[in-house]
Amino acid sequence: METANLRLQRIKRSSALPAPRFRYTPAIVAGPFVFVFGLVGLDPETGKLAVSGTAAETAQILRNLRLLCEEHRWSIERILFARVFCVSDVSAEVNSAWEEFFAIAEPSARSFMVVNALPLSAAVEIEFQLLV
Repeated sequence: METANLRLQRIKRSSALPAPRFRYTPAIVAGPFVFVFGLVGLDPETGKLAVSGTAAETAQILRNLRLLCEEHRWSIERILFARVFCVSDVSAEVNSAWEEFFAIAEPSARSFMVVNALPLSAAVEIEFQLLV
Protein backbone atom coordinates (compact mmCIF):
# COMPACT_ATOMS: atom_id res chain seq x y z
CA MET A 1 0.00 0.00 0.00
CA GLU A 2 1.34 3.43 -0.94
CA THR A 3 1.39 6.17 1.69
CA ALA A 4 0.23 9.60 0.62
CA ASN A 5 3.07 12.10 0.61
CA LEU A 6 1.75 15.21 2.39
CA ARG A 7 4.08 18.16 2.62
CA LEU A 8 3.74 19.76 6.03
CA GLN A 9 4.36 23.48 6.38
CA ARG A 10 3.80 25.30 9.66
CA ILE A 11 2.68 28.88 9.52
CA LYS A 12 4.10 30.34 12.70
CA ARG A 13 3.34 34.00 12.20
CA SER A 14 0.54 35.94 10.63
CA SER A 15 0.20 39.67 10.43
CA ALA A 16 -3.57 39.16 10.04
CA LEU A 17 -4.17 37.33 13.33
CA PRO A 18 -3.60 38.50 16.88
CA ALA A 19 -0.36 37.04 18.26
CA PRO A 20 -1.03 33.70 19.97
CA ARG A 21 -1.07 34.06 23.75
CA PHE A 22 -0.11 30.43 24.22
CA ARG A 23 2.42 28.22 22.47
CA TYR A 24 0.61 26.84 19.42
CA THR A 25 0.58 27.09 15.65
CA PRO A 26 -2.69 28.69 14.52
CA ALA A 27 -2.55 27.27 10.98
CA ILE A 28 -0.93 24.23 9.41
CA VAL A 29 -0.80 23.36 5.72
CA ALA A 30 -0.64 19.64 4.94
CA GLY A 31 -0.81 18.79 1.24
CA PRO A 32 -3.99 20.33 -0.17
CA PHE A 33 -5.47 21.04 3.27
CA VAL A 34 -5.21 23.96 5.68
CA PHE A 35 -6.11 23.45 9.32
CA VAL A 36 -6.84 26.63 11.32
CA PHE A 37 -7.02 26.14 15.07
CA GLY A 38 -8.10 27.99 18.17
CA LEU A 39 -9.64 31.15 16.78
CA VAL A 40 -11.39 33.17 19.44
CA GLY A 41 -12.85 36.63 18.90
CA LEU A 42 -9.71 38.68 19.52
CA ASP A 43 -9.34 41.99 17.75
CA PRO A 44 -6.00 41.88 15.86
CA GLU A 45 -5.30 45.56 16.60
CA THR A 46 -6.05 45.63 20.32
CA GLY A 47 -5.55 41.95 21.21
CA LYS A 48 -8.74 42.16 23.27
CA LEU A 49 -11.80 39.95 23.08
CA ALA A 50 -14.73 41.40 21.14
CA VAL A 51 -17.39 42.87 23.40
CA SER A 52 -21.17 42.62 23.13
CA GLY A 53 -21.53 38.86 23.36
CA THR A 54 -21.29 35.69 21.36
CA ALA A 55 -22.47 37.14 18.02
CA ALA A 56 -19.75 39.82 18.20
CA GLU A 57 -17.09 37.25 19.10
CA THR A 58 -18.23 34.98 16.25
CA ALA A 59 -18.20 37.87 13.78
CA GLN A 60 -14.65 38.78 14.89
CA ILE A 61 -13.50 35.18 14.45
CA LEU A 62 -14.92 35.14 10.93
CA ARG A 63 -13.30 38.51 10.11
CA ASN A 64 -9.97 37.15 11.37
CA LEU A 65 -10.41 34.05 9.23
CA ARG A 66 -11.11 36.24 6.18
CA LEU A 67 -7.94 38.28 6.88
CA LEU A 68 -5.87 35.11 7.28
CA CYS A 69 -7.25 33.71 4.02
CA GLU A 70 -6.55 36.96 2.16
CA GLU A 71 -3.02 37.07 3.56
CA HIS A 72 -2.23 33.55 2.30
CA ARG A 73 -4.45 33.69 -0.81
CA TRP A 74 -6.80 30.98 0.41
CA SER A 75 -10.46 31.10 -0.60
CA ILE A 76 -13.27 31.36 1.95
CA GLU A 77 -15.36 29.39 -0.52
CA ARG A 78 -13.04 26.41 0.01
CA ILE A 79 -13.83 25.97 3.70
CA LEU A 80 -14.70 22.30 4.08
CA PHE A 81 -15.55 22.13 7.74
CA ALA A 82 -15.86 24.23 10.88
CA ARG A 83 -15.98 23.03 14.47
CA VAL A 84 -17.64 25.52 16.84
CA PHE A 85 -17.10 25.37 20.60
CA CYS A 86 -19.35 27.48 22.87
CA VAL A 87 -19.63 27.83 26.62
CA SER A 88 -23.42 27.64 26.48
CA ASP A 89 -26.09 26.88 23.93
CA VAL A 90 -25.96 30.16 22.05
CA SER A 91 -26.47 28.69 18.61
CA ALA A 92 -28.87 31.50 17.60
CA GLU A 93 -26.15 34.14 18.20
CA VAL A 94 -23.51 32.09 16.37
CA ASN A 95 -25.93 31.44 13.51
CA SER A 96 -26.68 35.16 13.19
CA ALA A 97 -23.01 36.03 12.60
CA TRP A 98 -22.54 32.89 10.48
CA GLU A 99 -25.43 33.78 8.15
CA GLU A 100 -24.12 37.32 7.68
CA PHE A 101 -20.59 36.10 6.91
CA PHE A 102 -21.74 33.46 4.43
CA ALA A 103 -24.38 35.69 2.77
CA ILE A 104 -22.63 35.48 -0.61
CA ALA A 105 -20.82 32.13 -0.25
CA GLU A 106 -22.08 28.64 0.44
CA PRO A 107 -21.48 27.83 4.14
CA SER A 108 -19.30 24.88 5.05
CA ALA A 109 -20.24 21.79 7.00
CA ARG A 110 -20.20 22.55 10.73
CA SER A 111 -20.42 20.89 14.10
CA PHE A 112 -21.39 22.66 17.31
CA MET A 113 -20.25 21.64 20.78
CA VAL A 114 -21.07 23.09 24.18
CA VAL A 115 -18.06 23.07 26.55
CA ASN A 116 -17.43 24.12 30.15
CA ALA A 117 -14.82 26.81 29.44
CA LEU A 118 -12.68 28.30 26.67
CA PRO A 119 -9.32 30.11 26.70
CA LEU A 120 -9.29 33.80 27.67
CA SER A 121 -12.88 33.50 28.94
CA ALA A 122 -14.14 33.51 25.35
CA ALA A 123 -17.75 32.52 24.69
CA VAL A 124 -16.91 30.88 21.34
CA GLU A 125 -13.92 29.28 19.60
CA ILE A 126 -13.88 27.95 16.04
CA GLU A 127 -11.47 25.79 14.08
CA PHE A 128 -11.60 25.35 10.31
CA GLN A 129 -10.43 23.00 7.60
CA LEU A 130 -9.92 24.41 4.10
CA LEU A 131 -8.90 23.02 0.76
CA VAL A 132 -6.06 25.05 -0.76
